[in-house]
Amino acid sequence: MPSPLQMTCVLVRSTPLRSRIHPSHVLRPTRGYASSSSSSRSYAVAGAATAGAMAALALLGVGYTGHVRLDSPAEADASKRRGGQPDSLTGLESRDMMFQLQTNDSPGDSAGRQAESYITMEEVARHNLSQDAWVVVDGKVYDVTDFHKFHPGGSGIIVGNAGRDVTELFRPVHPPGTLENNLAPENFKGVIDPKEAEAARLAFETEQQRLQKARNDLPPVETMLGIEELQEAAKTCMTPGAIDYYAAGALDSYSVVNNRESFRKCRLVPRVLRDVSAVRPQTKIFGVDSALPIYVSPSSNALLGHPDGELNITRGASATGIVQGISAVASYSLADILNEKDQMDEASGRKMGMVYQVYFQRDRSKTEAQVRQAVEGGVNALVLTVDSNVGDNRQSTEKLKGSRFSAEPGPRMGPITETPTFHDPSLNWDDIVWLQSLAQGLPIYLKGVCHIDDVRRARDMGLAGCILSNHGGRQLDQRVTRILMRIEKLTDPQLLKDFEVYIDGGIRRGSDVLKAVALGARGVGLGRPFLFAQAAYGDKGVIRAVRILENEIVSAMRLLGLTSIDQVDPTMIECLQEMWK
Repeated sequence: MPSPLQMTCVLVRSTPLRSRIHPSHVLRPTRGYASSSSSSRSYAVAGAATAGAMAALALLGVGYTGHVRLDSPAEADASKRRGGQPDSLTGLESRDMMFQLQTNDSPGDSAGRQAESYITMEEVARHNLSQDAWVVVDGKVYDVTDFHKFHPGGSGIIVGNAGRDVTELFRPVHPPGTLENNLAPENFKGVIDPKEAEAARLAFETEQQRLQKARNDLPPVETMLGIEELQEAAKTCMTPGAIDYYAAGALDSYSVVNNRESFRKCRLVPRVLRDVSAVRPQTKIFGVDSALPIYVSPSSNALLGHPDGELNITRGASATGIVQGISAVASYSLADILNEKDQMDEASGRKMGMVYQVYFQRDRSKTEAQVRQAVEGGVNALVLTVDSNVGDNRQSTEKLKGSRFSAEPGPRMGPITETPTFHDPSLNWDDIVWLQSLAQGLPIYLKGVCHIDDVRRARDMGLAGCILSNHGGRQLDQRVTRILMRIEKLTDPQLLKDFEVYIDGGIRRGSDVLKAVALGARGVGLGRPFLFAQAAYGDKGVIRAVRILENEIVSAMRLLGLTSIDQVDPTMIECLQEMWK
């Protein structure tokens, strides 16, 4: 006799509509189709067949020995006219169908059989090798033996936690449907005994409640007077792992520190006796009108800090009139973020600026699909990240990933030298032409450039601009932080007039923004400040961060004798030459 899961697989695969069952609509208990059998149940399933849909069938213990009835939309309509159509199926489209699954077992027998199908944590723990890896998420057991090799973040986090319940690690950084959309149905192995699953669920929810209480106990957002204050506030309502993920740098984090220090080594030179009663900090960023010469740098895993993640940043950026960069590895899907943008645009009556970060994956078809979705979704530009063609080495993060085996010899040592499939080490200048063919005329910017020859080549290839960046110090430690000074004063002063160049990394004050503009940047990107701000206060934190920077920028402009951003020039800044040697 087939198991519940096997029976379910047969059921779904027997229909050409199997690819249209979606877990978000899985198995609504319905009224109607009454049966004299006490163990007969009806379920409505709407919308792509995934492991989640089948998992839900198995969880409910349906399909043991009885028969399956599939009603077509026409039959369902006829049933409705007869008075048997359940309310939850009203208005189903042709892709929808109804399952009625009846069992011949008594309720007690059914419960006994279902108990026999549970997987124990002891059994899961046996599958703890890279070549045999099971994990538990939300009480469901998945075989990720093959999947971990293609995990965007590398296999280390998966292999290191194989044989364990990873719900607490998984849920904060993955949008709903991640497993269902990336695993084949056969990768779903079953469900954990409810008692064991309940213990894990309670532990996770207890921690989430603690974090929410800490967030509720924060002082009013209006009392935050600086970007660093927002960061410190956020740390009180985040897990140690989340804090480290946001703050960590590669190896010794020298570049993280130097990013900040490089701005402190520059001095501003004001002009006096100028009328500064009216100041306009507005400019254009990536060809889009912006309230300030700043934008949100694409940053991953905003969900680590707050349940609304990137959606907080979308709301805050829209409310303040700045451009948002969307990470290719955002916690929320691009579709969710674009939908939030549309709602904000409609509410505000204006379109916010949005650019999409592109990573070249080894599987170029995935890259192509992402780019097409972004272009069709209406983003204003594409930002190709070129400084992460291999994985990073953030040692503090590795120690906090929860891995029991990261330091052990053998097959688990692989993650130290592996290159995740999300990073393609073969990426080169020839690939730019292919990306241009997909962009349909959208401007393309290179992010992660640090050499003037690369800036020139990008210009010569017809790209719109470059972002001078060392990835926030998260990739190659002790990497040079700034080249604008050399470009502007020593080598090619015309380059910055013909070509858009931006900076990110280390900006924490409005005066830092003006220093960057004085060195030749069109604008600056901030990543970590907005991640921490939304972690503490949601979209209100993002708005507060922008207002803090706006106040500091306008104040500094007045003290420098400036009334508009285009008046900022290299004569207004002096930098210690030691930093460029």
